[in-house]
Amino acid sequence: MKAPTYPPAKKFLPPIAAPYVLGVETASLAELQTIPDAWAIVLKHAPVYKMLVTMPVVKPYLTNMTVDSFVNYGAVKAEPVAKINEEFRRLATPKWGGQ
Repeated sequence: MKAPTYPPAKKFLPPIAAPYVLGVETASLAELQTIPDAWAIVLKHAPVYKMLVTMPVVKPYLTNMTVDSFVNYGAVKAEPVAKINEEFRRLATPKWGGQ
């Protein structure tokens, strides 16, 4: 059996990155801690994150875990997370992340 041959591409279009949107499901906790306005919003609606980010078992995962991640574990309820996301939408367009 012969492997199929494919003609070369006529034109390559490089991928275009989607605009960065700050959100509870897109920004890691480590990233949010570097953005004072965003971190203040998180702590205003869910002060438990101040304790969560200092826990030795959580620290290694701060770059991978989001605010939204902790709803699945029952550490935070969905309502405060939704309020955090609403306030994130009102922040100025970020000059960080994804760009």
